[in-house]
Amino acid sequence: MGDLTVPAAPHLRADVFDVVLRPRRSLVRSTALSIVFSAVPLAVALVWVSFPLRIWAVVATVVVVLAVAVGVTFVRLSTAYIGIDHDGITIRGVVTAHRRIPRARVHSLVLATTFGSSVDRTMRELVAFDETGAHLFRIRADVWGDDGLERVVDALGVQVSDDPRPVSARAFARRYPASRAWYEQRFAYLAVGGFAVVLVAALLLVEVTGLLGN
Repeated sequence: MGDLTVPAAPHLRADVFDVVLRPRRSLVRSTALSIVFSAVPLAVALVWVSFPLRIWAVVATVVVVLAVAVGVTFVRLSTAYIGIDHDGITIRGVVTAHRRIPRARVHSLVLATTFGSSVDRTMRELVAFDETGAHLFRIRADVWGDDGLERVVDALGVQVSDDPRPVSARAFARRYPASRAWYEQRFAYLAVGGFAVVLVAALLLVEVTGLLGN
């Protein structure tokens, strides 16, 4: 949902725009409930069961780091918005940089439909391009809602191509490669996988060292 060629925006107040979009309330609510009723009990249980072992300090450190990451993400979700005024579009995303795109650069929009977590679930996505076809920004209905996408289309009033035929996420990425956010890039998957491998290896090393010491 970002483009590295777009400069970061100054932090403008969300109430100075003609059109303001917020993330879906149900998304914010479900995220909060998941943290309270799933993540927190799981974290407490992990730390509790690790107390008799030598790895409790490692587990506690990982839990704290993950808790901070989850907290930051929730705050970002609660304060995210898209603002449109006469001069441009300001996007404060959940996991992307705060940026502003001049409205005059927005030449065309594409409304596409992608498959969700299963083939019977689809999601609408909006991608914006400038006059040369360069990618400007991308927003998804699972965060901003279908009504939010329609409000952006109506507010910008530029050429719109609507493709209702659902495509896979991989096909969408091949069609619009510049629209992939940083967390959809290959290096992000490799980083997450590498972190998981290192974490598991560290836990095993601590446990084996403890057994040998006994």
